[in-house]
Amino acid sequence: MSKHDAPASAEELRALSRDEQDLADQARQPALGQLKDRDLSDLVSRLRDRRNRARDLGNRQGREARGKADPSGVTAAGGNEGMRSKLDYLNDALERATAERDRRNADGTTADDHQEKPSQVAFAEKALATKQSAQQSSDMLEEGGPLHPNDPNADQGKKALADTERRTAPSGAFDHAGDLPARERSRTRY
Repeated sequence: MSKHDAPASAEELRALSRDEQDLADQARQPALGQLKDRDLSDLVSRLRDRRNRARDLGNRQGREARGKADPSGVTAAGGNEGMRSKLDYLNDALERATAERDRRNADGTTADDHQEKPSQVAFAEKALATKQSAQQSSDMLEEGGPLHPNDPNADQGKKALADTERRTAPSGAFDHAGDLPARERSRTRY
């Protein structure tokens, strides 16, 4: 049993609330190893939220104690030692849970289904086999090799733009209004 997995000390029991203590106990072995992956992710998320809240409250209390911020209650906080110890215990629990999650992800297996995840090498080998089989039996290739982009027999696509004539005014207006300058078109005539 390591120092991190030891039962909660008296100081930890004083620093943490009942809910926070339950979360910290779940982040100790053997309970941590028995959690499903989804429950472990939920535990990490809840511990992170509690830790962030303790950090923010500790920062606010510290600013109040130094006189940098107005008190949020009736009197200013005298210090933030209690919140700092709570933050330390929650941070230790979060580190234990995160380490367990990382260990499970590094194994490549999940506790729920014990299936191996394919590696990058397996993906590359599959892609190479697919590419080689496609090159051998492709309907898109003509006999004699692929067409060159400058092939004189290739279709040019659209008609050349020189053959088309613009039939509307440059401004998009109808009839002769497109030929007039914009200033003259917008002038009111009395």
